[in-house]
Amino acid sequence: MRHVDPDRLVLLALGEVAADVAESGHVAHCVACRHDLDTTREVAEAGRRAQDLADLPPPPPRVWQRIAAATGVADQPEPVPAVTRPARPPRRSRLRVLALVAATAAAAVAVTLALPRLLDRPPAQAVAATADLAAVPAARTGASGVARVLGGDGGERLHLHVTGLPPDAGYYEVWLIDPDTSQMVSVGVLRAGGDELLPLPPTIDLRRYRLVDVSAEQYDGDVAHSGRSLLRGTLAS
Repeated sequence: MRHVDPDRLVLLALGEVAADVAESGHVAHCVACRHDLDTTREVAEAGRRAQDLADLPPPPPRVWQRIAAATGVADQPEPVPAVTRPARPPRRSRLRVLALVAATAAAAVAVTLALPRLLDRPPAQAVAATADLAAVPAARTGASGVARVLGGDGGERLHLHVTGLPPDAGYYEVWLIDPDTSQMVSVGVLRAGGDELLPLPPTIDLRRYRLVDVSAEQYDGDVAHSGRSLLRGTLAS
């Protein structure tokens, strides 16, 4: 019996038809056909595993708009011209093309998923100053952290990353303090997760208010510092 037709192998691999007795006997003894069938089945199985990605919505228009703005190309991709269908490739080449198409489709799905996240990611911001935050001895906690002043078009912001804060019935508040005069300004609240990005007042002078303080506060209506500092560190550029 001659080799099994490549189109027939594809249908067999996809399970759309059942092999007859002659085909089963030939594939069982023909190394080439058995290899081609196994390879096609692997491609088909990869396609089945990615079936839940087949109905992904198209990327939002802003994805192409940002690509166009970055590359200087037209606002919309040019339509693909119609081409004459090429002649059927040889049996081995046909299966390699099928595998290549599957790999290309998987790569396209990955790019579709990743592009919106990459394009929506905020640009890197320069770090203007950093403070290592250490536990205040009187607080008797193992907490620590770091504070960074980030610059940007929207103004400076204070990013805090803190670990080891003890559970508290109240909340944690972030302050900037002038160590020379003890004057202080509340920047905002540090939530339980210990990671916060707080906008800084545009008029604050960080050369004066260079001490970062994290305090434990109660819901008592008093906006002043409680006097219970847990973490402190001095900003340095």
